[in-house]
Amino acid sequence: MRLKGRLVVATLASTCMLFAAGCGNATGGSKSSAGSSGSSANGCDVKEIGPGVTDSEIRVGTTMPLSGSGAAGGLGTKEGQEAYYAKLNAEGGVQGRKIKPIILDDAYDPSTAQKQMRQLVEKEEILVVSGGEGTPNFLGAVPYLDRKKVPAIAPYAPSDELGGDKNQHVFMATVDYIQEFEILTDYVLDQETPKKMALVGVAGNVGDNAKLGMEKALEGKGIELLYVPETPGTTDFTPIATQLKQFDAEYVFLILTNADTGGLLQAMSRIGYTPKTGAWAGMSDDSYIKEFGALSQDMLVALETSSLESDNPLVKQFVADFTAQTGKAPSKFNQLGWVQAQLTAEALKRAEGLNRGCVVEALETFENFETGILPPVTWGKGDRAGVDAVGIGQIKGDKLVVLEETKSLQK
Repeated sequence: MRLKGRLVVATLASTCMLFAAGCGNATGGSKSSAGSSGSSANGCDVKEIGPGVTDSEIRVGTTMPLSGSGAAGGLGTKEGQEAYYAKLNAEGGVQGRKIKPIILDDAYDPSTAQKQMRQLVEKEEILVVSGGEGTPNFLGAVPYLDRKKVPAIAPYAPSDELGGDKNQHVFMATVDYIQEFEILTDYVLDQETPKKMALVGVAGNVGDNAKLGMEKALEGKGIELLYVPETPGTTDFTPIATQLKQFDAEYVFLILTNADTGGLLQAMSRIGYTPKTGAWAGMSDDSYIKEFGALSQDMLVALETSSLESDNPLVKQFVADFTAQTGKAPSKFNQLGWVQAQLTAEALKRAEGLNRGCVVEALETFENFETGILPPVTWGKGDRAGVDAVGIGQIKGDKLVVLEETKSLQK
């Protein structure tokens, strides 16, 4: 299968087991640092000790939805981060210090996320933001982080408001939803030509981005598109399901929380409406498939991380390490949290001084950095995009089948 010739295979090198504490920059290139002593344009004074740093620990933190309709993603991501840091600390930590992750619940709410982030920065005095999960909640905290000049490393918040040169303190490691849903729509159009398609998305930037991506793919095709915005935590999906059935789209794309996706599919099933479906990457998680897989058969799912069954040695090492650390096999959200912590730790290892300016400078040295989980990560001055890749999977039975491996978009 092809994606309209717009994708080229990304190299997932397997030259080093990155997950060993001492692996440093051995998997992937490293750009030269702007300065080895004194201050640089990024404010890297190697003698300065930043907030959250003591002789024995480095405090990092983030917010995620640990309650409410978005909790599945947050809880899984939190578990992945904590597992990575526990392993790293057992191996000696970073620069002679243990990493202390502090993860607070934002309930997928922008105002709560801003409040919690303020607590992390001002009360807990974290050095950097380590990952995160959820777009509207994280976007709510971005203006505050920007004012405080706190680096945020690999948050899962796919938005056109982040990445590239849009915010110098946020280092992304996913494409935005415009690209993701353009590629997902293109995939469908490669297989068939529906007369009508629909999208149900979280109201605001998330849904708007997904709609724009679909519109780009559908331009000039004569295919009708219905967009229905949704408020997270909706308790009765019958009105939305009825609206979709009346429109009679052959395909319905979904960009909702895992719980809300399942709730809508249940409502659609109750009224006898069973179109083909597609969804954002969160539906690739085992927790979703276990709970709602019967309602999601043949659902197309965007992929942003590698298959957990990949032959890539780095992925195999991750699965083995996570299983040894937690006593269970990882989920896709566990995988996401692990790689967020991994990228944060690598930046701290590279930093010539343990302060925010030096961490930013260290992040700007990442060039085709290999994790196995993500496509190669590159950040630089004026470039905070990190990766440029999407894959396609499909829910079959109780499994996610990879149709197109994660691939790099042509620019």
